[in-house]
Amino acid sequence: MIRSISIAFASLALTACVSVLPEPKAPEGLYRFGAMTETYPVEAVVAVREPEASRLFGSRVIASEDSAGALRLVRGVEWTDNATRLMQVAMLDALDDSGAGVAVALEAGAGADYELVWRVEDFTLAGTQARCALEATLMRANTRKVVAQTRATDTADAAASSNASRALALAEAGRACVAEVAGFVSEKAVAADPDA
Repeated sequence: MIRSISIAFASLALTACVSVLPEPKAPEGLYRFGAMTETYPVEAVVAVREPEASRLFGSRVIASEDSAGALRLVRGVEWTDNATRLMQVAMLDALDDSGAGVAVALEAGAGADYELVWRVEDFTLAGTQARCALEATLMRANTRKVVAQTRATDTADAAASSNASRALALAEAGRACVAEVAGFVSEKAVAADPDA
């Protein structure tokens, strides 16, 4: 009898503990980069890596820097996927196949002439201003020799102070940064010399 009462009490205690845990909150809005408005031709096959980033810049959350320099998560808004994956897809969209080459995701395993290795240095909000900074390195795929490097920085101002408007501004800044790097890749990834 005592054992049955103890088991019933333990079950009730566990149920009470579970109900005390906070429910995960669904974001009010999920945001993505959207289609790239400007595209760039490539003359060679370019393998595009997913950019490297800190967990804060590369995840689904959106961060904002306050006046003291502390980063805080913006409530109610998130990316539809990791920010780095959104940037990789945007780059693949920005490098079109109107030239002799094509851009492919590195994980596709296709043979490539060049490889784009890039890193997210900043992808945050500061009040209503969105900031993006990327560092990109274009390498020969077979020799790993660095062909060229660049740094792209862009900002965008939100139309309003709402978190939704700020998230849209950050997407705009991200697209602009990706477009800068796509222009760099288009210029530097030249077709291989057939006589070489």
